[in-house]
Amino acid sequence: MPASWWDLISLDKVGHLVVYGIFCMLLLLGSTHNRTLSLEQKGIIIGLGVSIIYGIGMEVVQYTFFPGRFFEIPDIIANIIGSFLGLYLFKRFIHKNF
Repeated sequence: MPASWWDLISLDKVGHLVVYGIFCMLLLLGSTHNRTLSLEQKGIIIGLGVSIIYGIGMEVVQYTFFPGRFFEIPDIIANIIGSFLGLYLFKRFIHKNF
C-alpha cells in the first residue's frame, strides 16, 4: 500500500523530527566552538550534512542488521525536515543570542 501524507504526521515521525532537530542544533552549537565565533557557512553545511547523512545511515543500518525493522522513506523525510527545523531554530533563537 503506498504511503499517504498521514504517514508523515504520526507520533513516530514527530519523534524523528524532534530528535533530528535537536541533533542538528547540537552539531551547529559544536561548530561555533565558543560564544565568540560566528556561525560560518562551512559549519552550517557540516552540521546539516552530518545530521542528514546520519539519519539516512541509521535507516540503512536498522534495515540491514536488525530483523523485523524496516527502511522507511517517511522516516528519512522526517529526519531531513527535523534537521532543517533544527537549523532554523538554531539560527533564529540560539545563535542570535551569542
